[in-house]
Amino acid sequence: MFPVDPSQNARGRLLPPSVPFRFFATAMVFQIVAWAVLAVYAGDTVGGISWGVLAALHLITLGVLAMTAIGATYQLLPVATKRPVRSPLLCTLTYWLLTPGVLLLIGGLLGGQGMVAALGGALAGAALSLYLILLVDNLLNVKEMPVVIVHIWGAAAALLATIGLGIALALNLGLGYLPDRAGLLQAHALLATYGFMGMMSMGLSHVLIPMFALAPAAETRPNLIGAGLAMAALLLAGLGSVLHLDALVALAALLGLAVAAIYGRAMVGIVKKRMRKQLGFFFTHLRLAWILLPASLAAGLLALAGLLGERGPLIFGFLLVFGWLLTFLTGTLSRIMPFLASMHTVSQSGRTPLLSALMAERPLRIQFGLHLGALLLVLGGLAGGWADVIRLGALLGIGGAVALAGYGIELWRRCLAHIRSA
Repeated sequence: MFPVDPSQNARGRLLPPSVPFRFFATAMVFQIVAWAVLAVYAGDTVGGISWGVLAALHLITLGVLAMTAIGATYQLLPVATKRPVRSPLLCTLTYWLLTPGVLLLIGGLLGGQGMVAALGGALAGAALSLYLILLVDNLLNVKEMPVVIVHIWGAAAALLATIGLGIALALNLGLGYLPDRAGLLQAHALLATYGFMGMMSMGLSHVLIPMFALAPAAETRPNLIGAGLAMAALLLAGLGSVLHLDALVALAALLGLAVAAIYGRAMVGIVKKRMRKQLGFFFTHLRLAWILLPASLAAGLLALAGLLGERGPLIFGFLLVFGWLLTFLTGTLSRIMPFLASMHTVSQSGRTPLLSALMAERPLRIQFGLHLGALLLVLGGLAGGWADVIRLGALLGIGGAVALAGYGIELWRRCLAHIRSA
């Protein structure tokens, strides 16, 4: 059974193209800025986590990952659930809350202005809260695709906790009322990445990978077990972080490795049963991301045990955020954009374009090579404490992000050319 029918029936649930593509375009710009911030503050990474490092991480988590996830789910989830989004206007409002929120948060972190950062965090929290309301509204009473829906419910629960912790931590930047924020910071980071973004990525994989590969959906029972284990791991990770119980966090990581094995088995099984022989270059990103997920969990365990040195938390965080999540989102975005664009692009004679005619593979290949080089150099620089190597890696990351933006611009150009054609 195929999980989604991307047919004419889905067109009635399409949002105006400006809604999702506004999120996507902004995410591509923020990715360039994130790598640039990392390049400028590369020297700070040698001494551990600094305000510059936090700014770069939040540019990726909020400005790229959340921005992309929101734009994608606003459009793709209604197609999957067969329920239109409640209000396109509220979707747009989410963007106009999140974008200035990210800018103020990053500006406050880099400028040492606690109240500015707190205001930015509050705006971002408001945007994510509005998104959460619209997400839950679309999920209510949906009984089909249980694996997808359970994962997204888990992502929604993790997002709720992330928002609460994030607002508390952001306000603390201006008011300084939290006596011990280390545990809350760790819980916030783990729930935002493995919780919200991780559960969302795994859930949408069970829709997108079968759809893109023309393959049947994965088995229901083992993947529901995987979702349950993932939620148990998130609960343990959150409690262990807040209570400063490393044993609980380690147990959560071990459960996470089991979840990664179940998820990886499902994805490999889908690909093996595919009807489409040529998957496209974007699948290279996804395959790498499937490897980086368990690698990030293993790095987390090593960092927790103190085996990665004083920069262990940074190595873990970089592998998780810039490695697994950013690689997965980049590959997914490069395939989602042409898919959605094709549904909005009609020539003067009423023809819709072939996806292959909209996708420019060369900039995507360039992006992947530069991105992979950036990951290897930054990880090597963090391991050795070499700021110049980290900076060089970040410069490669900028190049990769620019190549991705070029991919988006070329997609837009090809859409315009098709619309003007006879």
